[in-house]
Order: sequence, then C-alpha cells, then structure tokens
Amino acid sequence: MKKIAFTLTFLALCSFSIFAQNQNKTELLVKVKEDKKPLIFVDGKKFDFSMDLIDQSTIESVNVIKGEEAEALYNTSNGVILITTNLNDKMSLSVTDEKSENQKKPIVIIDGEIASQAALEELEPQQIEKVEVLKGEQALEKYNSPNGVIIITTKKE
Repeated sequence: MKKIAFTLTFLALCSFSIFAQNQNKTELLVKVKEDKKPLIFVDGKKFDFSMDLIDQSTIESVNVIKGEEAEALYNTSNGVILITTNLNDKMSLSVTDEKSENQKKPIVIIDGEIASQAALEELEPQQIEKVEVLKGEQALEKYNSPNGVIIITTKKE
C-alpha cells in the first residue's frame, strides 16, 4: 500500500512540474503603468511604440534596468526595458489583421504619400528613420481613418 501511495505522489509531483514548466514558456506579459512608461530598446534601438507591437515569438531575451542604474545609464527614473530579438536584421514590417479578415487595414503613409501594403513590406529596416502610429480620434480627425494610420519617414541620404 505504501509503494502505491508513494508512486501516485511521485507521478502527481512530476506532472505538476511539467505543467509549471510549460506554463512559463507560453507568454511574455509585461504591464506598464501609463504614467510610468519606461524607455524601451529593441536590438539596441529606441522603440517609441507600445510593446504590444512586438511579435513575442521573435523575442530572445528581455532585461529590465531600474532604480539608480537606470538613472545613471539612461537618465530616466521610469526604468529601461532592453529587448533582444532573434531576427538578426531580417525584421519585416507588416500590418496584421488579427480580428477579422473583413476588417479594413490602417492607412499607410510613407514620406507623406499614401502607400500600399506591398510598399510597406519592401522597406528595409535600415531605410526607416521614424514610424508614427495614430489611432482612435487622432486618426479620425487628421486622416478620416477609423482603422488607424501608420506614418513612416525614411532616412534621407
């Protein structure tokens, strides 16, 4: 009877251990308070957008720097999030439509002109100087676009 109880206990502990390991790998979730936005760097470059735009499957590592170290190194009291991806400069820009295939995509503007999804995908990350995303009331007021606007400024040579 003791052997059966021991065996059952051992199997239960093993299954909980496996379940816990699988739970840790499923999703990276970082919540940031609106009034305490940290600096975000992706592959060494400042990222001025919501972290929701980063494809989690491409994240290799995440480091958080806060307190005195963040103040000394980056001159910010809100902390710094350093994200390293496994893209190796093969980053692709695309507008994804996760909610519905029938839902319209945002307007894409490259250097002041409305562009297609194909033009967006042809851009190399090294060509881009700045990306701005407008949504909600801002996109409606400025561009009459209920689905948002992506404004891209390329580097001038």
